[in-house]
Amino acid sequence: MLLLTDFDGTLSDMAPTPDTAHVRPDVHLALSILAASPIVHLGVISGRRLADVRTRVGLHMDFVCGLHGLEIEGPGEAFHHPSLVGVAPIIRQIAADARQKLAWCPQVVLEDKTYALTCHVRRVDLADASRVEDEFLKIAQPFLDAGSLKLLPGARAFELLPAVDWHKGRGLEWIRDSVERAAGTPCQVVYFGDDRTDEDAFVALRQGDVGVGVGSRPHDHLLHFRLSGPVSVGRLLMALGVAAAKSVRIEGGVYR
Repeated sequence: MLLLTDFDGTLSDMAPTPDTAHVRPDVHLALSILAASPIVHLGVISGRRLADVRTRVGLHMDFVCGLHGLEIEGPGEAFHHPSLVGVAPIIRQIAADARQKLAWCPQVVLEDKTYALTCHVRRVDLADASRVEDEFLKIAQPFLDAGSLKLLPGARAFELLPAVDWHKGRGLEWIRDSVERAAGTPCQVVYFGDDRTDEDAFVALRQGDVGVGVGSRPHDHLLHFRLSGPVSVGRLLMALGVAAAKSVRIEGGVYR
């Protein structure tokens, strides 16, 4: 089994600011149990930077995927999308302009990821959120029109990324290919996700794979199951960990 999951809203409760998010203790324990199983490969696919995710998740993950798949690390290999070259100065310029022009709304959180920029309006009053979005898009519009960047809507957030056909679904496929090359056999993928950006990962699932939606986003046609939130994710991960531990037996030195 290749078990892949989003971070924010899935392993972590949604936090008021990106820096205050953390893996729930019950989820952390469940991941520890799963990580000990020789029949499970773990990975996280997030919009955060890879190093940020690695720090928050710890050493449980075999694969860590950041920036919606633009950067990936796995056992003995890594991937960095070519589009990351040259985009940092653009992001830096937009971030500086946005900090100045959105200073009137201190509830806005601008998350500068070097190669991407997310404008979070989770703490902004609904009456002001539309104005924030309009002003942010006005700053970014020349780069969107030029095809340098694309806009990715999220959960009360919108993000600027390199304008390439790459997303969480591509990240899932890259990780799956890596696991299957190493194992010499197909693997079953189970993916947990809560946000609009996770829909690309659900679309990339094959027959026999399992999509688990978290929360209430309306992508039921892509899912096999739905969980209410990270608490339920922790319970299911724990059940999977216990089941994986019980299912492993040794026959002639080989795990079955």
